[in-house]
Amino acid sequence: MKKVIAILLFISSFSGFSQSEIKYHKISLEDKNDTPIGLNFSISKVYDGRQFKENIGTIQKGAFNKKVLADFEKPLEEEILNYLSVILPASNKNIAIRINDLYVSEITKAFSETGFATIVLDIIEQKDGADFIVGTYSYTAEGNGMDVTNKHDDRLKEALVQIMTQYKNTSQDKKTQIAFDPNQIITNRTLVEKPKKGIYLTYADVLNEKPFTEDFNFSNKKEQYFIMDASGKDKSNYFGFSDGNNFYINVSKYANNKFYAKTDIVGNKYFVEDVVYNPNSVMAASAMFGLVGALVASSAGSGNVPMLIDCYSGQPIFLSNAEIKTLLKPKPELYKEYKDSKKTNEDIKNVLQKYYQVTLKN
Repeated sequence: MKKVIAILLFISSFSGFSQSEIKYHKISLEDKNDTPIGLNFSISKVYDGRQFKENIGTIQKGAFNKKVLADFEKPLEEEILNYLSVILPASNKNIAIRINDLYVSEITKAFSETGFATIVLDIIEQKDGADFIVGTYSYTAEGNGMDVTNKHDDRLKEALVQIMTQYKNTSQDKKTQIAFDPNQIITNRTLVEKPKKGIYLTYADVLNEKPFTEDFNFSNKKEQYFIMDASGKDKSNYFGFSDGNNFYINVSKYANNKFYAKTDIVGNKYFVEDVVYNPNSVMAASAMFGLVGALVASSAGSGNVPMLIDCYSGQPIFLSNAEIKTLLKPKPELYKEYKDSKKTNEDIKNVLQKYYQVTLKN
């Protein structure tokens, strides 16, 4: 009975989602107390390269910790550039950055809350009139308290400062030289089942089959995959990689730790057999995909669940039994096939293949 009541309370906390106007918790990085941090470069341009741009995560409000979507008060590029212009004032060396991921989240325990802010970005330098990505950096800042909602701006700033410091401490021989395309135009609208071997910076690079390098090693630890650089150091910042036969996607923002997962192609989505999903993790789907992500994730529970990730939007679907039923019920023959099966990951993948073959034609 307690479980039923908890589920009802959880669902009721999302009652406002069906309204025509979604209300956001607004975050601003503007603060007159910010001062330069003493690094000898400045930021000339900020690009928004995120796959999912509708929000920057979720926060919790009120006695029942109602989940509310979060977003910046101003456009992301403006918020980030204005802040970096203060802490990195004009200098002789200008660089640009591309934000690949940025999201905030909160978890609640018995007597405290923890807030998180994650940023993944590329650093872009100009050489001989051309722009090059010289490194991809990430940082997750966290803080505890009774109410962490009003400190997300500080955590985002901490993440930016830490990344700028990481870049400052990168030696010249460790920098990459990847030609930068600011437009990120997707030329191929069909998801390739076996992308060209290499490491991919963004979702658009995968669709365009434009890896930035084919020189890498990877390891497999119980079906969790890791990219290794020449020194054997784990590289967990990239969107994904291909070994020429399979594509492996970074599931850090869906799972409870950082790794790449092997995928299959189902329609225009990546099918991942098992994601070690924890609803209280910073990387939970609700952190990136707001109310919809939280609702689909709530039915998945803890443990290993298969999932789909849309190749264009990045939207996840955690394939709980309830979610699969909702998806298949409009197709009675496929729903029956699913009900009569053993419901293994292979059974789920096969029936979804048939489902998307039908629906994508319509």
